[in-house]
Amino acid sequence: MSCLVALVVSFISCVSCWSTLPSYVLESRRRTVYRRIIQQYNNNDDNDNESKASSTKNKEGPAIPVRRLLLSYTLAAGTEYVLSQNFVRPGFKRLHPMQFFAALGDPQSQSGVGAEKWGIWESGDPGPRGIPFDQFGDTISNGRKVSPVGWEIDPKSFWLEEHGIWMEAPRYNLQPGRYLVTGGRLRTSVLTIHPADENGVKKWSLDGGVLYDVTHLPCRSALYVDEGNGGSPLNARREDFPVTPGAEMPQVEGCKKQDYAVLFVTGVEDV
Repeated sequence: MSCLVALVVSFISCVSCWSTLPSYVLESRRRTVYRRIIQQYNNNDDNDNESKASSTKNKEGPAIPVRRLLLSYTLAAGTEYVLSQNFVRPGFKRLHPMQFFAALGDPQSQSGVGAEKWGIWESGDPGPRGIPFDQFGDTISNGRKVSPVGWEIDPKSFWLEEHGIWMEAPRYNLQPGRYLVTGGRLRTSVLTIHPADENGVKKWSLDGGVLYDVTHLPCRSALYVDEGNGGSPLNARREDFPVTPGAEMPQVEGCKKQDYAVLFVTGVEDV
């Protein structure tokens, strides 16, 4: 275990100087790190299984190292996330702060339409800028129109995140272009937002993987719109939060709900 930690720490400590390397070198080194992580854990698993075998001869089948496999995957995913934050592909510039897309589409598709309905939070994570659950009542009863950090409040059309925080609405009508997106797991892809057609429809496409691969599963978000039946953030139920990673957001009485996938946007094409 100590060898593995040392490997990952030493790798992360030198990652900041990788941005000057060619993309094929970066990809080769990244895959090498993944292989070393898995190999280290496989070696440990072999040793563990050998020791267990001597004391469990009467039991059927070898011990399955599920915990080690999960941990190795987590470490590999963490490596990918650190890489996505510390270098960008040639032709792209890194975004500070990191931005967030609210995306719609088939999770198993590599391309689709409807990007004109996507949104972007350009000021970073909207959660910390939001209104906590226990402040919904005061916010609405006092008739506040603006949040403490300056975003417009609309109790008839509102966004909630996975912890029940009332978030500011993202900006819609994304600019056509190419963006680096990741879900903080094992893939960073180039997302292209295409210009609108004659009907105002914008296509989107990924250069690798599908929408699910670049979705950050722990971040859940949904837009709630009052259907004329008294829909309000006050109707949200505290027991429905937090939301399980990857799960749908809960219903709110009186509201129509639209779930959105959350993508980390780490870079934009340098044009």
